[in-house]
Amino acid sequence: MDYIAQELRRLGVDVQLDRWTLVTGRRLWEQTAAYIQDPTRSAAWVIYATQASLSSEACKEEYSYALDRALRTRGGAFPIIGIFPTHVAPEFVPAGLRTRLYVNLTDADWAERVVAGVEGRAPRISATPIAPYAFKETMPVTGGVMFEVRPRAGVWSPFLAGIPAAELEDADVMTGVGAPGGSPGVVTHDVRQGLTGDSVWRFRSIGDEVSPTRSGYIVCQRRPSSVLFGAATGPQYRVDL
Repeated sequence: MDYIAQELRRLGVDVQLDRWTLVTGRRLWEQTAAYIQDPTRSAAWVIYATQASLSSEACKEEYSYALDRALRTRGGAFPIIGIFPTHVAPEFVPAGLRTRLYVNLTDADWAERVVAGVEGRAPRISATPIAPYAFKETMPVTGGVMFEVRPRAGVWSPFLAGIPAAELEDADVMTGVGAPGGSPGVVTHDVRQGLTGDSVWRFRSIGDEVSPTRSGYIVCQRRPSSVLFGAATGPQYRVDL
């Protein structure tokens, strides 16, 4: 919590933690209500939510009390922001948070998202360039290494994949097509060789098409230095490993 408060303060938010502001010997609910109800004291209310805290009867009672006071005295537009350190099972998330856009600390822009919520604006987040293809490494049943690829838009037909020809003896390549997150169906043995850029590649192609909902699989005996994939007569992409 101290780190979260530090980062939010660094972005200009005056964070008040209970142990910093609540006075010893006075009723907790009355002090909590004062911060929730008084616009000069708070512009938003944040709950740091873990699976343990959301399972705690005391925490659930405090959350329900604060939510009720906030909605009755500040209205539905009052920001109530959940910060989750990691994934929490949906059944543990209170409805008051589940119906709002909450923040996960695994998001690199979590602090800006919280500040934007407090200030009532859209977050100022730079869009990260996205490749026109999806690419991930997975493990084939037979050993070796396998890559799953597919276009984010369009179709690769016939699907083609290859590795540098000089590596063929150590890392033979095969291709297949199947459902995303699965495994290749029929594996092809259609081999061709060609020059792409300044490298000679050994390709294998398959007549089936690869699309945003149907993946192409590249299976190698050993990890190659690069893979090339795409459409036999269309866009092709190279990933260096």
